[in-house]
Amino acid sequence: MMNMKNIFFFVGVILVLTLLLSPLAVYAEYTPPHTKPGPAAEALIYKSVAVDVAPAALEAGEIDVYLFGLRSAVAAELIGKPGIKLMSAPSGLYSIVLNPAPAPTGQLNPLSIPEVRVALQYIVNRDYITKEIFKGFAAPMVTFLSAYDPDYITIFDIIKKYDFRYDPEYARKLVTEAMTKAGAVMREGKWYYGDQPIRLKFIIRIEDERRQIGDSIAADLERLGFEVERLYHPFGVAIEKVYLTDPKDFEWHLYTEGWGKGAPEKYDSSTINQMCAPWFGYMPGWQDPAYWNYVNDEIDALGKKISLSEFQDLETRNKLYREVTELCIHDSIRLWVATRLDAYMLNPNLKGVTNDVGTGLRGTWNMREAWIPGKDTLVFGHLWVWTETTTWNWVGGFQDVYSVDVRKATYDSPVYRHPFTGLPMPFRASYEVETAGPFGKLTVPEGTYTWDAKEDKWVSVAGKEATSKITWDLSKYFNSKWHHGQPITIADVLFFLASQIENTYDEDKAAMESAIAETVKVTLDKFVGIRILDEKTVETYVNYWHFDPNYIAEFGSPLGVDYAMYYSETPPWELMAAMNELVFTKKQAAYGQTTAEKLGIPWLSVVLRDHAEMVKNVLEEFIEKEYFPENYFKLGDKVYATKDQALARYRAAVSWFNEHGHMQISNGPYYLNRFDSAAQYAELKAFRDPTYPFKPGDWYYGEPEIVEVIDVKVSDVTAGDEVVFTAELSGPGTLGAKYLIVNPATGQVLGFGEAEKISPTTFRIKLSKGFTWEIGPGTYNLVIGAYSDRVAFVSEAIESFSVLKREVAPATVTLTKSIIETTSIVSTVTTMPIEVIGIFAVILIVVVALTAILSRRMKKST
Repeated sequence: MMNMKNIFFFVGVILVLTLLLSPLAVYAEYTPPHTKPGPAAEALIYKSVAVDVAPAALEAGEIDVYLFGLRSAVAAELIGKPGIKLMSAPSGLYSIVLNPAPAPTGQLNPLSIPEVRVALQYIVNRDYITKEIFKGFAAPMVTFLSAYDPDYITIFDIIKKYDFRYDPEYARKLVTEAMTKAGAVMREGKWYYGDQPIRLKFIIRIEDERRQIGDSIAADLERLGFEVERLYHPFGVAIEKVYLTDPKDFEWHLYTEGWGKGAPEKYDSSTINQMCAPWFGYMPGWQDPAYWNYVNDEIDALGKKISLSEFQDLETRNKLYREVTELCIHDSIRLWVATRLDAYMLNPNLKGVTNDVGTGLRGTWNMREAWIPGKDTLVFGHLWVWTETTTWNWVGGFQDVYSVDVRKATYDSPVYRHPFTGLPMPFRASYEVETAGPFGKLTVPEGTYTWDAKEDKWVSVAGKEATSKITWDLSKYFNSKWHHGQPITIADVLFFLASQIENTYDEDKAAMESAIAETVKVTLDKFVGIRILDEKTVETYVNYWHFDPNYIAEFGSPLGVDYAMYYSETPPWELMAAMNELVFTKKQAAYGQTTAEKLGIPWLSVVLRDHAEMVKNVLEEFIEKEYFPENYFKLGDKVYATKDQALARYRAAVSWFNEHGHMQISNGPYYLNRFDSAAQYAELKAFRDPTYPFKPGDWYYGEPEIVEVIDVKVSDVTAGDEVVFTAELSGPGTLGAKYLIVNPATGQVLGFGEAEKISPTTFRIKLSKGFTWEIGPGTYNLVIGAYSDRVAFVSEAIESFSVLKREVAPATVTLTKSIIETTSIVSTVTTMPIEVIGIFAVILIVVVALTAILSRRMKKST
């Protein structure tokens, strides 16, 4: 059962939402190096390489790939350099998270005032940051999506509406009004509350451009009258101070965040919740019940509807999405700054690269398919392989890219996101979906069970109702083995599902790991049961519906989904049993970070030798006691495991630890042979077991085709007349286009809508007589946003046209409903004029800046 989809991970710099921009290096047709089971290469080595020395390391042959984005200035110097190939991707998202906790009596936290938070949007100099700090290798952002997300097209008119310009004087006006109302006074250019100056603690990361970003914003905060304590910290220290302290303790007021994405998502349900909704656990307070927590019940209610697909169609879903976006911007807990065009380095001889639009070079496809002729081992450089907050455990770990980027080569998820469309698709499991949703119900048949956390056993749910049924073919698992040689069986599925339910609904266990349990419960409440049909096939029943059946399958997965927030991997059941014992019975370690901090015990990480040894010791106790948790495997009168099988698994896992020094035992194309946290080193070896179902070439996709606006035809029109414009597109799949009419003098969005398709590639935009009369004489911009169902990319074009003055008023002019609706939406915007750029300026800036360089130089390195 998948608990959450597609979350962001903490990363030293960025969020990888990768989409490669043209022109690009074109990779040759992929020819697999062999047909053996497993990956293309024989071994992968991950090692820590500082970003400043990474280019020299690649030139010297010490690494073949660098998975961390280069500094913009360095990337510009490397373009076209022999021996280095660059893959450019808009993969970095930066935000400033604000601490809105109320101050103690007698003090004032200005960031607890919504009007102040909104005012700070106007001191984020997004143009300066993107052009000067990032040297053009970035584009401005005003909310949690960039133009490289499929759902950007859903909210692009809202994004334009709130296109916050840099305006310190307007910010000062808003701040002065709000602070004065709150009882603060300005003395000699500084804000005071009572006799104390108001001081803000700003945690600024030091590894990358965020230091400059933080300094820029801090300077503007000081000019607004706040004292700013600039606290410069690296990854681990910053994470602990911000995410592991109670906001009301005020260890911080602002923090320069960076994010890394796990997989693309066609219809986003997690990013919007993660970045806006408190229930998801990523808003200040982090859903730790012992902390002060930011609360927004309206966002939570609407966000959960999006997450749980509580809508009847795409239109209803998009309406919810737009509502949450508006509420999120209004509250401004995060100030979004920029999408960074990261440059990744790779050996020019590297074959088998797929440009995943969600993770780029970091995509799971590349670990499986990449190889270099004449070389058995690939060396991947990264900023870190391990940090103090890098944790490998399948329940509450894998919360940063440093663990995820290594782990993804060792695990096969049942479903995955298509690298170009972002839609869920079968990966190691295949499925068929039957649904009665959104309004109907199916009757659950005999032989269907769920785990009862009070009775500690599987109980029948026959006769109950469910919205959807997913039939799973798990033969590619059950015909194969775990890395320690034991067969993968239905027992692994049953123990995994039972553990999720047990750990979430058992009162004592849920109280101990409350941060995990409260989040997982939202989705587990929709799980109805599992039915075993035969030795290879199971059915899962869920009260969940989506207009795309692939999302129903993803939601109802009986195995851990790689990019889920929690329970992201299904391990051999004996490891889950030992870890549960270690966490809940012995209380010697914790699954979650907040629990570990609260109880003063380790955050369990199975790649650290001392942690793994604790798991091994539990397994040895199981062997001594001949422990066999039969209740986890007994459905009705049938038991799907035996004591002898359990003892064999315990012994195999202990032997694995004795040989490898860790307990990361999985089922993917590589197995983790060695992990050395102190040396920042991980070694993976190819899993060549003949039962492994995939071989090189099975997961190669190459490069996505892109959508382009080929031509836009506009003409001038007299006010009160009708006019028709046309747009010609090219690209894969079914194409679509949306449009905006923008007043370039104010930036105001005057009209928007879906362009009418008159052929597969030709679209028409008709402006009515009433519309042209209402907007009146002047020059306006037509902004076209083109998209496809085959790739998660939005392309754009902007053309200007004039509305001419009409000497004689038309006899009748009827204002259309769309104009009235547009006017009501625009009326919510601040009355101050906003900076004049097209709605897709994020793409325009990117393309202009990057194409100018790459078109001259990138081709030389191909």
